Amino acid sequence: MRSPPPLRLGGLLFISTEFVKEVTPEILKKCIKRNRKAQYTFYKCYFPYLYAIGFRYTYSKEQTMEVVNLGFAKIMLNLKKYDQKQEIKTWMKTILVNVIIDEFRKSKSYNENIQIFDSENLITLHQSSYTETIGDNLSELVQKKLGQISPITRKVFNLYAIDGYKHKEIAEMLKISEGTSFWHYSTAKKELREYLGSEMKYSV
Repeated sequence: MRSPPPLRLGGLLFISTEFVKEVTPEILKKCIKRNRKAQYTFYKCYFPYLYAIGFRYTYSKEQTMEVVNLGFAKIMLNLKKYDQKQEIKTWMKTILVNVIIDEFRKSKSYNENIQIFDSENLITLHQSSYTETIGDNLSELVQKKLGQISPITRKVFNLYAIDGYKHKEIAEMLKISEGTSFWHYSTAKKELREYLGSEMKYSV
């Protein structure tokens, strides 16, 4: 498990390799009051979860740390709005994914990779879920291939197949058409199937 890196809050540097298993309601209250120690306890507890999400989208340790720290700052700013009836990881994931998408839309690769396609020209593939298509035992191969496809295609695939967003929602987030969103998702599935088919062929 990856250890949380040092965190600077208000000019103070916190360093720890200890993982925290649970954040109590009391710690949440202290975080809202900007208690630095409580904020770092929160950070230590959820860093592995946030890092895993970030890396799935960026495939870069440096970029992952950047979006995780931006996401954490936004989580702290909005913590007073958090409804404790909601699962906190789901709430945090929504914030982090929005941060990732916002940063991606600012990037050069977004402008270079954006493409518009007519819905009539979309590749039609059998609609099946991420787990149904490849199986848990092939996740390592899938992650490897996802790191090789274009950033926008990878993000659409992650948003739709893994995080459960609809194409309409993805289109609004990335400022593309629904048809373009579906094209990127279909392209990712097609490349994954071809890659996995090839890998399985040579592994038996």
